[in-house]
Amino acid sequence: MSFIKKLKALLEMTKPAQLGLLLVTVFGAYFAAGTPINIRNLLLLIPVGIGGIGGVTALNMYLEIDIDSIMKRTRKRPLPSRQLSKGEAILGIILLILIGIIAADFINKYVVFAIIMGLLFDIIGYTELTKRTTASNILFGGVAGAMPSLGGWAAATGSLGIGGILLALIVLAWIPMHIWFIVYYHIDDYKNASIPMLPVVSNEKTFGSLVIFSIISLDVLVWLFYLLEGRGLIAASLSTIFVLIALLKIKKFIGSPSKDNALSVFKFANSVIATFFILARFL
Repeated sequence: MSFIKKLKALLEMTKPAQLGLLLVTVFGAYFAAGTPINIRNLLLLIPVGIGGIGGVTALNMYLEIDIDSIMKRTRKRPLPSRQLSKGEAILGIILLILIGIIAADFINKYVVFAIIMGLLFDIIGYTELTKRTTASNILFGGVAGAMPSLGGWAAATGSLGIGGILLALIVLAWIPMHIWFIVYYHIDDYKNASIPMLPVVSNEKTFGSLVIFSIISLDVLVWLFYLLEGRGLIAASLSTIFVLIALLKIKKFIGSPSKDNALSVFKFANSVIATFFILARFL
C-alpha cells in the first residue's frame, strides 16, 4: 500500500465525522469566550484539535482492535482490515498526539491540560477501565468528550473559568443522547462484543428517561451560560427549541422502540450541540 493510502488510513482512525463535530465545540468555545480574536492561537487550534483529539481517538481504536474485529460496522476499519500494521498505526498515533500537545503548549498550559485530561479519561478511564465492565463507562467517555470545549475556551482566555466549565458540562450533558441511541441502533454488535453499554443491559424506558434528564440539564446549562456570561441568547433560545424537538423524538422512541427511531434521535443530536456552539458568541 502506498504512503498516501496509509496516511489516509491513519486519518480514518481519527473518525473524521466525530472529529469535525468536536472541532465545532473547540472553535465554538473559543469564540464564545468573547475575547479579542488572536489569529496565532486560533490557527494553532487546528493542529491541537486534529492532533490531540484525533490522536486520542486513533489510540482508542488501536486499543480496541479486538472489539472492532467482532463488530460488523467496524470490521473494515484500518487495523481489522489490515490497511495499517499495528506498528505503523502506533507510530502515526504518537506523532498526532505529540503534534497536538506541542501546538497546545505554544498557546498555554491550560490547553495542554485539556488534552492530557481528555487522553487520561478516554484511554485510562473509559477504554481500559470501564468500557468492557460497567454501564457507567459513559461518564469517563463523556468527560473526555467535554475536554475539547474546555481547551477552546482556555485558548481564548488563558484560563479555565466558569464559562469554560459550563461549556464542558453542556457537552457532557449532550453525550448520552449522542452515544446511547447509536449504541441501540447497533445493539447486536455491542451484545456480540459483550460491551455493557446502558442500552444493552437495560431497557428502552430506562436509558431513554436518563437521556431526557440529561438534555433538560443541557438546556438549563445553556441558559446559565447566557446569564453568567451575557452572551448566547439566540443560541440558548434555539437550543431550547431543539431540546423540545429532541424530547418529542425520545418520547416517540420510548413509546415505539425501533432502530429507525433511535437513529433519528442520534442524527438530531448533532443539531442540538452544534447550534449552541456555533451561535454562543452572539448576543
